[in-house]
Amino acid sequence: MGHSMADFSKDVPSDNFPAWKQLYEAAVLEPDNSKLPGRIAKARCAIYDRAEETLTSSLLAERRALNNALHALQILEQLAGREKPAA
Repeated sequence: MGHSMADFSKDVPSDNFPAWKQLYEAAVLEPDNSKLPGRIAKARCAIYDRAEETLTSSLLAERRALNNALHALQILEQLAGREKPAA
């Protein structure tokens, strides 16, 4: 891959878009795999909501950061699924 999860939104200051970015960072930094699916779901919803809001604006940098964050959450979700203990 070559990028860490945090790299995907590093160009977006956290004070500009706190709602989605805080939820995204909480998901990326969540150490408890049992809480991870819920954190990913909340972050994804916040990102989709913000992405919808930006459709009428010309905030290309933010749209790029939103797409990158969604991609990172998808990767995180896949990795968490691989780490589930066998029953």
